[in-house]
Order: sequence, then structure tokens, then C-alpha cells
Amino acid sequence: MKVEKARQYVVDSLKYALNPSSIAVVGASRYETKVGNKVVYELLKWGYKGKIYPVNPRANSVLGIKAFHTLKDIKEPVDLVFVAVPAHLVTEIVKEAVEIKAKVITIATSAFKEIGRGDLQNNITQYCRDHKLPLIGPNLVGMGSPYDNFNCGFIPYLPVKGPIAMISQSGANLLAALGTSQESHFGMSFFVGLGNKADVDFSEFIEYAGKDPHTKCLAIYIEGLDSPEAFVDSAKKVDKPIVVIKVGGSKIGVKAAFAHTASENPNADDYYDKIIKESGAIRATTWQEFLDVSLALGYQPPLKGDHIVMITNGGGAGLLSCDHFERSNLPLHELEEISPLLKQRIRAYMPMFGSPLNPVDISGTAGVIQYKGAFKQAFRDPNVDGVLGAICPTAVTDVPGVADAAIEVYNEYKDLGKPFIMICQGGQECSEAIQKLRDNGIPAYKTAEQAVNAMVALYKYGKKHFKK
Repeated sequence: MKVEKARQYVVDSLKYALNPSSIAVVGASRYETKVGNKVVYELLKWGYKGKIYPVNPRANSVLGIKAFHTLKDIKEPVDLVFVAVPAHLVTEIVKEAVEIKAKVITIATSAFKEIGRGDLQNNITQYCRDHKLPLIGPNLVGMGSPYDNFNCGFIPYLPVKGPIAMISQSGANLLAALGTSQESHFGMSFFVGLGNKADVDFSEFIEYAGKDPHTKCLAIYIEGLDSPEAFVDSAKKVDKPIVVIKVGGSKIGVKAAFAHTASENPNADDYYDKIIKESGAIRATTWQEFLDVSLALGYQPPLKGDHIVMITNGGGAGLLSCDHFERSNLPLHELEEISPLLKQRIRAYMPMFGSPLNPVDISGTAGVIQYKGAFKQAFRDPNVDGVLGAICPTAVTDVPGVADAAIEVYNEYKDLGKPFIMICQGGQECSEAIQKLRDNGIPAYKTAEQAVNAMVALYKYGKKHFKK
């Protein structure tokens, strides 16, 4: 249902959804194949410190925790009610949640508007709004935060800690992002699946993320906007980068989005382009770009200008980057155009056959000393706005050593506010280097195109940021 703008009581209550002191899990089954059982299991597995109240009318305990037959049997305060029961039982559960004065209710249950039962969904939503009980969902996978060891839903793992808030209508894509976080160290502050977003809207989570101290970038997956004006209003209020991927614009995608999360997309794709541009967000067109750009904006400062210096030990990575920068309307400048003195200084860290153009090719024989020296010269030069490094693992390349050197130089010069991004093309040693670089705040990628997309996003955000 539509909201005119973010409701303050909802924004204020979202802390109880992402950092509750107590949770009632309605539908907490004794059988491990059931969703309600998994919710309790994952809360315990990941170390949730609050109180858990399983609710099951036919059980006295679930996973060793005392169970209650109804919500009304719980005599302690309940911050969050998580519902995992069939749709026809949800109305009564919502009424009980209001009666016990729960702060937030999350409904994982499906079979609402997405299968034509819009009236049932709307009636439940209106009841929650009448009683100022924020409702997240229905038809969602869950939510959580690694900072609070909080994994609430049928979700197999928490992400690693980091600066990116992931707000997604799609549970499947949210799970994919969480898996990427575990595998590639894509750090998150919190995550939430909105599902059908019958009540709590994007705008309210945007404003919550704007105040969250762990969040530096918002990554938002949209299938449909019921309240575009509220979205724009809230996005403009938040002084943090926002990356959006909007799907369901293709002819068959319109139908698929409705069947998935009851999202209606009657407007053309250029309509959403306009909305996203008006909000000040950056739009990604592919899932990989969405993750790559969010990572960069979460970890690095905006790019102040277009003087980017690339340092590489492989000409191929440099050429791929040159071409993609130009396709992205951010062509690289030759080193002499950026800073004539830098060309001379950086020559000390390359053999005679190296290339001091831009990209700066310090050659396949380059070791840790050459990388460290070249990185330092680029950071020190006042005419340089950002640095892009690339590692190609030749037989003599010390990939872990170069990663350590990059981290050392970054820590020494990061107060200058110059973005630093790395490309690590190769096998297992490069995958491990990417993880280590990301753990130390440096966005690192497997391909030149990913890294260039990230730097271009920092430039776009910089143009907006430095106008203020």
C-alpha cells in the first residue's frame, strides 16, 4: 500500500526489526525441515543475544527453548514478532501482536497479493497501520545484521561486517548477495528482504540506513515502486551514496515481477530512470555492476576529479581498462597531462622497457618494492585524484606481498581522500588477495571492467557530492 512519505514512527521502530532485544517466532516448529524451526535455529547458531520466544500451540519446547502456545501467553515485552504460519492464520496473529504491544511484525508467509489475494493483504496492512504496528513483508526471506549477530529468517548465513546496507525485494537475490559476502568479503551493515512490502516501504528503510552508524552505502534492489514520491524524498534526505538496480522492465519481466512480489510495473523503464536520477541515486543495470559499484561507494571516498592514475604489471589489464574508461565517458589522461613531474618520479620504479604513459606499466618483472614505490608516488602527487592498481600473477609476482604493500600505502595516505581500487586477475592467490584487500577497506575485483565501473561510480557520486 502506498505511503505519501516515510512515517517517522516506522523509521523509529525499525531498530526493533534489526536489533531487537526479544523475538517471538510464531510457527516455531519442532521439525527441522520447517521454516519456523530454521528461524530459531539460525538465531541460536549465529549467537543472537536477546530473548527468543518460540510460539507453537502443540509444543512445550523448540530446540531446547520453552515454547508458548500463543503470543498472549508471553508475559515479557516482545520487540519483534516473526510470523511463519499459513496465510489464513496471519490475521489472528496480527491482532495478538497488537494486543501484546509488539514493536514490529515481520510476515514471512507467502500466498497474498502475489497470487491474487490482495484484499487479505490490504486488510492486514490497514489493521497494522491503524494500530501503528509496522509490518515488514509479507512473502520475504528475512533480515539481519552481522554487527549484532542477528540472523532472522530462513537464511543460512550472515554476511561479513562492512558498510553496505542491502535492501531487497527479492529473497533469492538477497541470498545471492549474502553468499557473495561470505565468499568474496562483500561487507554489509545490515540486510532486509521486503517481499511484497505491503506496509513498510523502501523510503523508511532508506531513512533508517541514513542514521545507521555502520552504513556508508545503500544498495537497493527494486521490482516495483508503489510510492515513488516517498522514495525520492527519503533518498534526497540521506547524505550517503545509494545504488539502485530496478528489474522487471521487460515485457515478460512485468508479469514475472507481479508473480514474484506482487510488484506492478505499468510504467516504461525510462520512467524509473527519471525517478532514480531525481533521487540522486546511481542506477546499475546488471547484478554484478550493482555489487561492484556498491562495494566501491561503501568503502571509498568520492572521486574529486578525473585525474586517475593506473599502475599495472600487465599491459592487457591496462588496455582493457583504457577502453572501458573511454566507453564510460571517463577517459584516462596521459601522465604528462596530469603531472609532468610524476612521470619522472615513477620511472625510478620500472625497468627501461616499462611504460610511463597511463596506464603506467611497471612490467611483469615488478616486485613489491616497485609496486610500493609507484603507489606512493601516485598518492603523494597533489594533481592525482584517484589510483587504480592491477596485479597480473606472473611467475615472479608476489601477489600476497603486493596486496600487503597496497594496504600499507593505503593506510599511510587514505587521509588524503583519494579513492584506491585494485584489480587482481588470476587464480586462488588473487581470490585470497581480493578478500584481504576488501577486509582492509580497498575494493578489489577480478576484472578490469568491474574496477572501472567502480571508479566511474565514485566519479559520478563525486560530481554530486562536491556540488553541495
